[in-house]
Amino acid sequence: MSDIQTHGDGDMDEPQTRWAGADGRDGGSERGHPPEASMHLESGVLDDDLPEEEVLIKSPIWLITFGDVSALMLAFFVMLFSMSHLQSEKWDSIISVMATRDQPRVEGKPKPVGERAVTRVSLVPAFPTGYLQRILEEKLASDPILSSIRMTGLDDQLVLSLPADRIFTDGVATLGDQGRRALSRLATVFKQFGNRLDIRGHTDPNPPPSGSGFASNWDMSLARALSVARGLDDAGYTEDVTVLALADGQYSHIDRDIPEAERFKLASRVDIVIVPEARGQ
Repeated sequence: MSDIQTHGDGDMDEPQTRWAGADGRDGGSERGHPPEASMHLESGVLDDDLPEEEVLIKSPIWLITFGDVSALMLAFFVMLFSMSHLQSEKWDSIISVMATRDQPRVEGKPKPVGERAVTRVSLVPAFPTGYLQRILEEKLASDPILSSIRMTGLDDQLVLSLPADRIFTDGVATLGDQGRRALSRLATVFKQFGNRLDIRGHTDPNPPPSGSGFASNWDMSLARALSVARGLDDAGYTEDVTVLALADGQYSHIDRDIPEAERFKLASRVDIVIVPEARGQ
């Protein structure tokens, strides 16, 4: 058993307690706590300083699989969205360029291929010939004088064929009254649009009639074209026109299934060709 001794100094200091062991040795003095209590206190402080044991909680295996499936579905829908908004116009332009280009194109300054390079000129367009054809069809159909004019629409030209036996009195190159009236009415229509006109004279393969004053079909076809050009000028169409003499050079283009007499009649004519470019160029 330990003996407890208490000493007082006679002042107001805290009393000191000395602890004696079972063998009678002095156990030292402590202020307020015995040795066993001090050991328990130190042990408690050390226990509080130890870190708490971390508990690892593992996710269930189905959650990992669900996350992988969700990521794959998201990537799939992103791909669908990006492909559903393809701009077809840009894609078609790219494909057309790639299909027509065998080798990559190298951009650079144009170089002349010869000693004298020909300058390319862009012509100013006028009314489309298809639009003019619809207007002239109504005009020709309602006019008894112009109803004999044949109209042919080509790819980029509109051809009005005036039969020589209807507009020339002698069937050669002198305008008659009916021809002048027809050109007067045509001039009124031609002044309403700015397309360029070409006037082309034609003949059949037969040589010019004797006493006509023409040495060849070239001369006669040129005289016919000039007569029509002057008739338009007299009627008020004062714009520049191109006059050409073709003689019987276009005779082979007439359908061979047509009887020869009819082919000769179709070949003897004057064509007024309306082109899609603006006049004065």
